[in-house]
Amino acid sequence: MSALALAKDSTIRDVLNTLLKPEEYVRVVIGHMSACRRKHKNSFVRIGITGRGKIPSHKVVYDDPSGIEVLYKAYGEETEFTDVEVRISTWSTARMSYDDVGMLLGEIRGYKPGVK
Repeated sequence: MSALALAKDSTIRDVLNTLLKPEEYVRVVIGHMSACRRKHKNSFVRIGITGRGKIPSHKVVYDDPSGIEVLYKAYGEETEFTDVEVRISTWSTARMSYDDVGMLLGEIRGYKPGVK
């Protein structure tokens, strides 16, 4: 597939309805983000936009103290990419924070803030 299948600014929320297993996908992503957040105090995710959004690759990034975005790790499904060039053009221009992804997982699981 040579043409981009997803919008350049897609996020996990945008592809939620196309994911094969939404809860599992989001759970895995937030797990990958957690290690980055513990180490760097912040964590964001961008999804791959060259597929159809069924199980998009994702990359976890963080902002360094000067505000520059730095790649932490990239994944295809649950497997970390190794020895692969992570090209900017294959990733969404939009990103979600750790808290955004956590809230999305809560929504998927039916959590309603303030409701007991």
